[in-house]
Amino acid sequence: MHTKINGLRIEVIESEEGFLAIKDEWDALIDKSINPTFYSTYPFVFTVWKNFKNENNRLFILLVRRDAVLVGIAPFRIECTMVGKIRLFRKIKYIAEWGEGDKPSIISTEKQSYILDRIFQFLNGEFTQWDEIQLMEQPENSPFLKQSFFGNKWYSTMVVPKNPSFYISIAGTWEEYLMTRGKNTHKTWTRYRKKLYDLSEGVLFQCYDDPEFVSESLKRFIAIEQSGWKKGQEFSVGGNEKKKRFYEELLVLLVHKKMAAIYLLTSGTTDIAGIIVYKYNSIVYMAHITYRPTYAKYSPGIILNAEIIKTLFGTIYHEYDFLIFERKDEKSLYKKKWSTGSRQTMTIKVSKRNIRRFLFILEECAKKVLLNIMRRMTKLSKYLPY
Repeated sequence: MHTKINGLRIEVIESEEGFLAIKDEWDALIDKSINPTFYSTYPFVFTVWKNFKNENNRLFILLVRRDAVLVGIAPFRIECTMVGKIRLFRKIKYIAEWGEGDKPSIISTEKQSYILDRIFQFLNGEFTQWDEIQLMEQPENSPFLKQSFFGNKWYSTMVVPKNPSFYISIAGTWEEYLMTRGKNTHKTWTRYRKKLYDLSEGVLFQCYDDPEFVSESLKRFIAIEQSGWKKGQEFSVGGNEKKKRFYEELLVLLVHKKMAAIYLLTSGTTDIAGIIVYKYNSIVYMAHITYRPTYAKYSPGIILNAEIIKTLFGTIYHEYDFLIFERKDEKSLYKKKWSTGSRQTMTIKVSKRNIRRFLFILEECAKKVLLNIMRRMTKLSKYLPY
């Protein structure tokens, strides 16, 4: 599908063959992009699609070209809600959302508002096979908010703010940074670090970023993770076989490109904490963290995080992104104490006012009512005679 307006042409990639064919163009574009992000790189997006695609989803990657030159990519998919064999509701989403992609975006070499104007013209007039656009973790100043959909009577729009996420600006020296964290944070870290490093078997801080060792170190990370409360959880790295395959394939691919590493904290022969990081341009992303519950009193996750942060000062990296949103719990609190800044994000939804949307809402309400009835029946069954 090709259409052209005001010098910008939209090309739709709907097949995996087409996805594979644009790898080199994608890599070249993101290298020149004005808004590059790890979660819009080809290795991440393609690996996510390859491992999580299913029959209810279709590729919907939009390429924006000025004449023959690629100037923008919207890495989308269309998710269908099915009732029998009927496609009841069709949502446009980022592919990266499946892989827990943080703040995915449309990448471009031109002003993003121009690219978005053309994309929304296309979605509004030339491509009608969608009912809702749902964009997760968009920045609070997202250019999406300036699109004509907002205020158009034929569309229902919604912006759902999320809690801020934290990051550390890597500037100056490690010692200077510690001074900005306050005496209490510094003392607490020093105390826990001493307790941990005083263990009779000693403590070893290890970094694995070599393709030869990444598979084994990932297995060790998963073993720590599955020893605690994350065991069997769908969101965890080792929660199911599909997730394991995804992370092994992704990490092997990334370490070849110097874009990932696995850090482990080990005492004797026991791995007690682990962190998986992604690296892109000047940013290091803390993608996953875990620790062995029997060592919780030593706060090994905090210690390991601090050891990693310390190694970043004086390098090419300018930011350490915690990739976590503020919550009222201890884990969120310690990241907030160590961070030097935060960013607000939001979910943006644009829905067509049509019969499909009405039926979808009706079905969702029916599911909630049925679920509540089943919960009540489960509770009542405890008091019924058998």
